[in-house]
Amino acid sequence: MDVTRPYTIVAHVDNTPEGRAAAEYACSLCLKFRVKYRLIFLYVVALYRRTSLSLINRQTDQMNADIREDAENAMLDCKKFLSRFESLVTFEWISVKDEGNVGPIMVDFIADSLQSPVDVVVVGKPANPGIKRIVGGDTCDYLLNNLLCPVMVVKNQYDTSDNGD
Repeated sequence: MDVTRPYTIVAHVDNTPEGRAAAEYACSLCLKFRVKYRLIFLYVVALYRRTSLSLINRQTDQMNADIREDAENAMLDCKKFLSRFESLVTFEWISVKDEGNVGPIMVDFIADSLQSPVDVVVVGKPANPGIKRIVGGDTCDYLLNNLLCPVMVVKNQYDTSDNGD
């Protein structure tokens, strides 16, 4: 590792217990560092893809408008939550809006848009990801399988499973 560049941590945050757990863990990790670090909180807004059919696109545009509005409110809540760490650690807030699923959007952003290499990604693991796996996949699993850097998985405090995962 180049000692002149900061140790870069990207934490996937959203307005869920696991997103908040990832943010909290990333902050606690930075507090332990004795080296220069760069902490990035990454919020991803995943929109529906447009098609070549104009009738469907009208509905897609309406759903995406709703997603954008909900995301604005959720981002405000996340920033309010993160404000408790402002006196403890320095961090950057980046939000990305794109069509597709959260995992691929994150992988593309980390690979193509950050100016420095990422040393670790911190992501929360849902306490019960069963339904997410059925309908579209788990962001955590996608990142574990597709990122070229280490991924730290954080279970949220509401995890009551006893299966040892």
